[in-house]
Amino acid sequence: MIYGSTIGSKFYEDGRVRRYMGNTVVAPVYPSCPAHAVMCNIRQMVIDAGLDSHFILLPEDSYHMTVISGVNDQRRMEKRWPPNLPMDLPMEEVDDYITRAVESVPPLGKSRMCFDKVSNGKGAFTIHLRSADEEQEKILRDYRDRVAEAIGFRLPGHEKHPFHISLAYTRIVAEGEDVAREERLVEQINAYIATIPPFEIDPPYMAYYDDMLAFSREKISRK
Repeated sequence: MIYGSTIGSKFYEDGRVRRYMGNTVVAPVYPSCPAHAVMCNIRQMVIDAGLDSHFILLPEDSYHMTVISGVNDQRRMEKRWPPNLPMDLPMEEVDDYITRAVESVPPLGKSRMCFDKVSNGKGAFTIHLRSADEEQEKILRDYRDRVAEAIGFRLPGHEKHPFHISLAYTRIVAEGEDVAREERLVEQINAYIATIPPFEIDPPYMAYYDDMLAFSREKISRK
């Protein structure tokens, strides 16, 4: 049995969530957004395919589009940490710094997006999105650049960040006959989302998380 790459950091081998503190900017996918029902349908497709034991399916009320990642307590390393912040700075003060940086940038409104394709592997099962038009793409990319400048660094892959909604994390990597089953599922999902018209996602907000199951608008205790 081969476990997914986030087992041991974000999750335990049995799928229970581990503490994984950090902050990010996310656009929520509420039930009022057409994309929410699509994500719920995809979730059920995974279950109906009998592959849900391979994944750690995320709660339906946690669905969001990651606009730009902040920093994570477990990834205090040169390429993933603002150079002007001490590596040992308490997470509460890190939250404060990232929040001030994000709030210094004019906020975004709603984003016009389209479903693109499934991305699945040893880490996560995500549904990639693309901007509905060039204007929306420029708005999102400009916003990411401004926030990164305010924070004082760019994460690796900043320029090519794929907008996405996370459906699940990989618990067990498919092997043998399950590889073909998973490939068929991906084909079915891609065919399904190709029929979905463009939609709007609510404006993003500064979010704080203690694990991968919930993203809070309010600062949370780091004790």
